[in-house]
Amino acid sequence: MSSPRRERTKFMKKHITRHSVTIDTSKAHSNADVVKMCVRELGLVEFPFGRKAAGCDIYWNEFRYSDNTAITGGKVNKFPGMEQICNKLTLSRCLDIMRDLYPDDYDFYPRTWYLPAQFDQFCSEASPNVNEKGKKSKQAFIIKPYGGSSGEGIYLIKEPRDYISTSPARRGLCHVAQEYMSKVYLIDDFKFDFRIYVVLKSIEPLEFHICKEGLARFSTVPYKSPSRKNMHETFMHLTNYSLNKRSKDFSHSADDDGSKRTLSSVMSRIEMDGHDSAQVWEEIEKVVCKTIIAIVPEVKVAIHKNATPGKTGPTCFQVLGFDILLLKDLTPVLLEVNSSPSLFMDSEQEVSPGVTKFVRCPKDEEVKFPLIRDTILLMLPPHKRTHCEKKRRKRHLKKLKSSHESLLPRPSSDVLTCVQTYKDDDEEEEKERREEAGGGEREDEMNQQMEDLHVNMDVDFSLNAMDEDQNENMTPEDNHELDVVLREVEEDHHDPDGLEEAHLEENCLKQLYPEPYQEDFDQFRILERVARLYINNVGVKKAAGMGSSSFRTFIRKCELSKKGLTNPAVDLLYIDLQKRWDSMNPDVSNITLSFQAFLDACMDISKICFPASTKLETLEGFLSFCESHLFLEGNET
Repeated sequence: MSSPRRERTKFMKKHITRHSVTIDTSKAHSNADVVKMCVRELGLVEFPFGRKAAGCDIYWNEFRYSDNTAITGGKVNKFPGMEQICNKLTLSRCLDIMRDLYPDDYDFYPRTWYLPAQFDQFCSEASPNVNEKGKKSKQAFIIKPYGGSSGEGIYLIKEPRDYISTSPARRGLCHVAQEYMSKVYLIDDFKFDFRIYVVLKSIEPLEFHICKEGLARFSTVPYKSPSRKNMHETFMHLTNYSLNKRSKDFSHSADDDGSKRTLSSVMSRIEMDGHDSAQVWEEIEKVVCKTIIAIVPEVKVAIHKNATPGKTGPTCFQVLGFDILLLKDLTPVLLEVNSSPSLFMDSEQEVSPGVTKFVRCPKDEEVKFPLIRDTILLMLPPHKRTHCEKKRRKRHLKKLKSSHESLLPRPSSDVLTCVQTYKDDDEEEEKERREEAGGGEREDEMNQQMEDLHVNMDVDFSLNAMDEDQNENMTPEDNHELDVVLREVEEDHHDPDGLEEAHLEENCLKQLYPEPYQEDFDQFRILERVARLYINNVGVKKAAGMGSSSFRTFIRKCELSKKGLTNPAVDLLYIDLQKRWDSMNPDVSNITLSFQAFLDACMDISKICFPASTKLETLEGFLSFCESHLFLEGNET
């Protein structure tokens, strides 16, 4: 009798073909549940412990690009450095710069200050205004810990001086202060925000998609404008699920009246209240587009820093979570962008005093499973995508037959012949697979793979794949036979519940860029030109930033001395930038210039050498001058 290990090796050799999609979930962690559902749905071949020798088509990491050090090719679901790019400081900085350049277009983000570095600026810009009646304005501010998550450590203040008077434990920490949006749209007197999912498919060329379904997270205490009496009411002012799930008033209702609802249900409610939900959604799409364009230069720089000279790395993509708040007039406001939005589908419920358990949340599954399934399909090459769609169609047909067995007509002799043909082709199919696997060399590789796995590994994915792959290489005629069976069921038995299961769901992703918004928003991509200057002058790849010698070389190549910029002025500017960014990042010693610091330098030089009526015209003058000296006919010199 053959050993279990040999049987597993034999199985894997049989079921990995040129059409198979392999996925490494060894670093998926909390994402594993939803990814495994997609593995079963699409007939993927999962490697839960990694696949060192041959690599995988897709690598799924939980948090960051660097989680998995064994990636040599394929596609990985994280961009390098995205967790830093989406943190509160960098994101705020990106959007603030864009607001300086395009004040009428980038007004969808609250005013933000980085504390304590910008405390003086915070005091001068955020001091309470006195109205005509001599009363101070009721503006409040929300303080968020730099690098914090899940709503921890967030609190409200009425005046900038209240930040200093907070507990000593908070002093010395870095925070982001934001203008608190108090006039918000309410449903049944409760505050809520949206979690919008966006798939950044590629940077070169830029392409991203939005998920047409999302989540709405509700507070659990009826909302009132912030005052000294209620500013401590976390469950009133914050909508974070991770916080509100602790509230005794949190509703786990499976219907559309709980503390977590689908985006579509809230949009329907907005429509019922007499508003144009389609217009609201369009404005949300525009916020997403402008935000992605604002962070793309940072992403390009991060990719350059992480690239290994002389080697091509994996293709990157990423699912981002946008937190959107609706103001009273239904204007969308961006609160945050999460680089690793939760894909967990279970919720924590108290079953008895002090005893909790995790149960599947229908709303999470309804939103997150299609999101990840269609994201995986989006990233596959056409022939593998078609292969997965065939498996998915067969799976749906199998469900239909199982749930409506009594309604199905007896299979015709032609269908039975078709099924027998599949069985007869097994031997020829096995031969083809062995040829593709490369004979003995492939067998050695698979044996090594199994040696790396635990003997008692979970092979649920294998059993599933065996079931799904029984009739794998279907001809067009075979597919036609299955279509005939499906049509017969639909025509002969008009059971609404059954027919719903017979149809594959519509793709939940909608492309936003390049279509339909490229023509409208390409005008905002000016900072990518700055990123190009930085990348071509930062020095070798893997460098932490632009050193002083590289900065001086950049100034010299651009011949900015002709515009009155002297060498001593360049040295002083470099030192000033280092000090400025040391205060912004007290935990990091900046011996080189980050892209953000270089961007500051460009803005400062623009003011001196290329004065104009607007900041945008000033920067454009600087870029055109530098590009004319650094690039010749589109090529780097």
